[in-house]
Amino acid sequence: MSIPDEKLRKVLFELQNRLVEDVRKLDSVKTQIQMKERDKRLAELTKRELSALDKDTRTYKSVGKAFFKTDLSFLMTELDTRVTKAETDLKTLDKTKQHLEKNINESQNALREITRV
Repeated sequence: MSIPDEKLRKVLFELQNRLVEDVRKLDSVKTQIQMKERDKRLAELTKRELSALDKDTRTYKSVGKAFFKTDLSFLMTELDTRVTKAETDLKTLDKTKQHLEKNINESQNALREITRV
């Protein structure tokens, strides 16, 4: 039993659209992962440099164009929070990436099956 040409075209068109959309989303997720990894690395490096300072060292935090005097312990806590948030975001993005890759593979396999028919 053969599938009518109109239905076949419609299914093929839907699969192609879903594949293109998933590839676009995957590229976006990969970019977000790179940005989060960069943010995490920057926070870790900054924390490492600040940990070498004495406890009574004057430290300043940049807020827009201004700098405000801030305790070293506050900066360290803020950097810890940034690293933790980046790690949780990376885990979420990695799950999304795996899901999108799975969808892309399924769409590609479905397209191969349709083109064989």
